Amino acid sequence: MRDQLRDRGVSSRFLSASEAKFYVDQYLSQNYTSKNVSLNNFNVKDDQIGIGDRKFKVYSLVDVDSIVLPTLIRPYTNIEVNNISMPVDLMSMVDSIPEAKSVVFNQVIFLPSQKQEMSRLAKKKNRHASLPNPSNQIAVEDIKKVEELIARENKQLVYCHFNLVVTVDVKADLQKCTNHLENTFGRIGIQISQRAYNQLELFVSTFPGNCYSLNKDYDRFLTLSDAAGCLMYKEKLPKSEDTPLKVYYTDRQGVPVAIDISGKEGKRKLTDNSNFFCLGPSGSGKSFHMNSVVRQLWEQNTDVVMVDTGNSYEGLCEYVGGKYISYTEEHPITMNPFRIQREELNVEKMDFLKNLIMLIWKGNYAIPTKIEELLIEQVIKEYYEAYFVGFKGYNKSQIDALHKKFLIETATEGKPTDTNKEVEERIWKKIKEMEDRRKALVVDELSFNSFFEYSTERIPYICNENKITGIDLSSYNYSLSEFYRGGTYERTLNENIDSSLFDETFIVFEIDTIKDNKTLFPLVTLIIMDVFIQKMRIKKNRKVLVIEEAWKAVASPMMAEYIKYLYKTARKFWAMVGVVTQELQDIIGSPIVKEAIINNSDVTILLDQGKFKERFDDIKAVLGLTDVECRKIFTINRLENTEGRSFFREVFIRRGLASDVYGVEEPRECYMTYTTERAEKEALKLYKEQLQCSHQEAIEAYCRDWSLSGISKSLAFAQKVNNAGQVLNLKQNK
Repeated sequence: MRDQLRDRGVSSRFLSASEAKFYVDQYLSQNYTSKNVSLNNFNVKDDQIGIGDRKFKVYSLVDVDSIVLPTLIRPYTNIEVNNISMPVDLMSMVDSIPEAKSVVFNQVIFLPSQKQEMSRLAKKKNRHASLPNPSNQIAVEDIKKVEELIARENKQLVYCHFNLVVTVDVKADLQKCTNHLENTFGRIGIQISQRAYNQLELFVSTFPGNCYSLNKDYDRFLTLSDAAGCLMYKEKLPKSEDTPLKVYYTDRQGVPVAIDISGKEGKRKLTDNSNFFCLGPSGSGKSFHMNSVVRQLWEQNTDVVMVDTGNSYEGLCEYVGGKYISYTEEHPITMNPFRIQREELNVEKMDFLKNLIMLIWKGNYAIPTKIEELLIEQVIKEYYEAYFVGFKGYNKSQIDALHKKFLIETATEGKPTDTNKEVEERIWKKIKEMEDRRKALVVDELSFNSFFEYSTERIPYICNENKITGIDLSSYNYSLSEFYRGGTYERTLNENIDSSLFDETFIVFEIDTIKDNKTLFPLVTLIIMDVFIQKMRIKKNRKVLVIEEAWKAVASPMMAEYIKYLYKTARKFWAMVGVVTQELQDIIGSPIVKEAIINNSDVTILLDQGKFKERFDDIKAVLGLTDVECRKIFTINRLENTEGRSFFREVFIRRGLASDVYGVEEPRECYMTYTTERAEKEALKLYKEQLQCSHQEAIEAYCRDWSLSGISKSLAFAQKVNNAGQVLNLKQNK
């Protein structure tokens, strides 16, 4: 049981003897607020029980002599608040019982022998059939339906009992509570018992483990297990969390609720890291949701960096006055990754540069050999040594190592007639030649150009000195030359990054134009990721990097370790990294995704998975979803409480072991900020141009006309604007 509770995010423990006694005393006295309770002045009557300064009544919710229950059970009902219909929990009336100090709801389900109950049911059917009148015939038909349902769907018969224990002050009028419950339950089709005179018996039966004492003749009724499980179901609704980071959603009744999307900044720690993975098929509201999240993060002093391939964040970027960088041949995304300070030269930076070179040389999906990796690592190390200190010659330990190495080689390759003196002379000559070659290689500036020049000259010597074969120097020189002076992409790795980017709080890198370029696409994505790492180290506030479909460019065996490093670094520097995708195959077809991305993300976000239903078992396995979580996921966008609401989508969010379904509900102004519909963007552009106003003012004017038009759908209104070719400037009817 503890394991099952833990899997559902519920912590549990065994009570000590003193704790158990305390809780029993609280229940007996119906006093849940005082640390010390007194069990005195018991006064039992037919219709109530008194103890100390309070009294309580046990209300049996079903009269077994005349069972009146609703034909349809929903997890919500509607109430009128200031002439506005509001969805509330079906059992919300227990929160508003007049003068109530406490309310205890008891739901008891007995599991009888199915064989015996089916036999009794058959006998009851036969008795009714023997009495030929309409009411008995109806009873016979009802029993037949139950029998068919049990046989067809393997349902289970159960005995049920439901009651409420309502406690009030000793001077209060319990009749007010009774009237309230009769009226409110009556509105949802439940008629509570009018004859619950066995108050003491009912109360004693509500003790944990004591329900067996309920009278089977007048306290229990027979029904199916499904109905019993949901009849008095009180949905646990998410509440706003105690956290400095608040991302607002709505609960399933449409009530705003704030959660800590990171899972680690709130009072209750749900995760070890705040990195997230988001999956939503096309049309599920994925971009709408991510726009909402990053906007709220940005409003709470979070630096946002987006990598996009579909202009999904252009509107929001313009609205907040961010930096929108779209890759073009005239204005490529550039950086000088080799230009660093001496103190920046660490293992992580070396790995990044090695991955960069390997990416250009071998391609994204090739797996370099160990020798190739070691070779590039050595060249990079020597390159920076030449620049920062200059090569002055080998130190004693290096000379000793080289001497020993060449001595072994001479023993296996030298002539038998060689004297020791001749061998030593050859060895020292070779060491001197190696030193001279290293000294001749001078690095005056740090750039890809100078690294290319250094490496193309140095690598052949390293291979020769160490008798390395199988290195394709021609392919190395040719591949890297595209990024060298005069090459197709000469600016990409030789121009310093715009330093002002580190001061920008909202940046979108739009790289849709190169998504089909197998050389540039992964390279530019890698560059942006490194820019974010630099930003992480410089900025002290919260940061978030969201990578839409571009992440696929670097999801390769070669880049797996770098991705892991990115996630690890994010955890150190108060940052979040999120990957967003709409392709099912991306997560079930790539072990890199699971090992490098999903396993390093404690937050999982899923939108409507209806399109993936046939293969959801694969998603379930990869993401480690429980059966309960899967059932939650397939209720997304299935509730019938969206009428009269703004643009609305639901989303499943799991943080650590805690999971729930939330609503993404934004006003029209936000919808128009996030929209990617061409017609809507064109209509908004028309408003902005004709009114000669800011982006925000154009949205406000557009939405004002939209509301006055009486058109509910945005696309329909946008088409009306585009057809008119001008601002509508509608006026309020008087």
